[in-house]
This record gives sequence, C-alpha cells and structure tokens, in this order.
Amino acid sequence: MRYDLPVSGPIDLDLTFSCGQAFRWVREGDAWRGIVGRTEFTVSLLDPGHLSIALVGKDPGREALVRYFRLDQNPLSWLDHAEELRALPGILPLFGLRLLEQDPWETLASFISSAASNIRKIGRCVEGVALRWGTPIPGSARNAFPSAAELARARERTLRETGLGFRAPYLLETARKIAGMESPWDALRQAPYEEARAVLSDLPGVGPKIADCTLLFGLGRLEAYPVDRWIRRATLELASRRKARDEELTRWAARFGPGRGYVQMILFHLRRTQGPLPPLPRVAAPPRARAKRIA
Repeated sequence: MRYDLPVSGPIDLDLTFSCGQAFRWVREGDAWRGIVGRTEFTVSLLDPGHLSIALVGKDPGREALVRYFRLDQNPLSWLDHAEELRALPGILPLFGLRLLEQDPWETLASFISSAASNIRKIGRCVEGVALRWGTPIPGSARNAFPSAAELARARERTLRETGLGFRAPYLLETARKIAGMESPWDALRQAPYEEARAVLSDLPGVGPKIADCTLLFGLGRLEAYPVDRWIRRATLELASRRKARDEELTRWAARFGPGRGYVQMILFHLRRTQGPLPPLPRVAAPPRARAKRIA
C-alpha cells in the first residue's frame, strides 16, 4: 500500500526523524524507514509539497497518516508568537522540522528509557524492547512496540538485558500502572496542563522533563516546553540569565505562545548543533501609572 499526500508548509524529513522526538526511524538512501503502531513506513519526498508513504503491515488509513505527520498543519502558523526568533543565526532552515503525533504510551516508555542516555542508545533500547515483547508485523522483520499490558508481564532482569540498565524497574512499574488504568490518555488530553503534568510526574521514573515530552510528543499538548540540558542552556542564553530554575525557564518561554512546543524542538536542535545563542532583546515592561497628586 502506498499513499502520496500533499503537505501544508515546509517539511524536512532528516530534521524531523533525527531530532530526538521519535526513536524507531532509520535513514535508507533518500528515504526514512520506521515503525508506527503495527505498520512499517517508508517515507520520502516526491517534491517539497508531497510526501510518499509506502506501508507494510496494517494500513492505518489516510486520515491517520495526515494526523501523524500533521500534514494539514503549516508549522509556521505555530511560530506566529515567536517572530523574534527569526533573527537567530541558522534558525530559518529549521522551520521544516515537524512535530509528529505519536502514541502516548510508546512516547512515555521511550523517554523513560532516555534517562542519562543519547539518541542512538535510546533507539537501540526501544528496538530491543519491541523485538522481545512486541507483536510481529506481517511482511516486516521488525515488531510493533509492546502495549503497557504486554510489557507489564516482563521480568526486570530481562528488561535490563535490552540495555535499559537502571531504567528497567521504572519502565516495568510504570507499564504495570498504565495497564491498570482505564483510558488514561483521553483524560490527560483534556485535563488542564498542570494537572496532566502532575499525573504523569507521579509515575515511576517520570520527572517534569519526561512528563512534558510525553505531553508534547504523545498527547499533542503544544504548550509543553520540556527542559533538558540543551534547552536549559538555550533558554538561559536567550533570556540573558546566568542561572534559573527549570520552572522559571518554562514560564519565560510562555512568550513564544501556544505553539512553544514547536519552538522547543527547533531550539533544541539549534543549540545542540550550532552552539551558544545570542540573547533576545528585552521586552519592555509596561509603564507604571503615576499616582495622582491630591491638591
């Protein structure tokens, strides 16, 4: 099965699949091959405005493909509140980096696996978990990522052997908790942001950063602004601050508007690959009203 789909706005597949938001994509020539749900995708650009997607396994349907890649959304629209960033050196070519709409459980599990690790190692761990506990995809050599219920039956020792190490007990306990919940993701999509963040942060091995990554990449909460070491450096530099708590940086980034999750992805890649960022102009505070003199 193959789909040729129109794309609204810019898209850069290399940036999208290598930026650290998803971990089951590998480049093969001019195409990218990855696993989404119970399907193996091979994705390439026919031209700047059309995406070619060849499928092996279950056909999720046209609407699901459009939703996963956000093909009907121009990412530039989410940057309307961040016009000040356009002057940053090297940022304009990054606007084709797309936010994928991923499965929330796989996203949460992947970022629990990411603690104290790098993108390549995370990919190996996630692939190892899928190979051991996931369902085979017909016609593919790879497996779907296991559900929380499937992973809940694993043994900690076997999980450690996939490369998870100290993260294994956290992932196992969280899988068991999620497996015991009834439709947790719908509630988290609808809940106020701080409430959803608190629920996720209560899970084993999940702190504010992993909770925000799950909200942004798995639940479509574009107001999330995950702060890791690269975003901490970038935000401190842009804000002309020497130090600040992560919560302060998150509040400062609210100036980038409701699509600041897109901004976070771009700043993460920019800071990680191109070094320190220049400070943004300070936003002038509103003038204080003068007290009226009483005669």
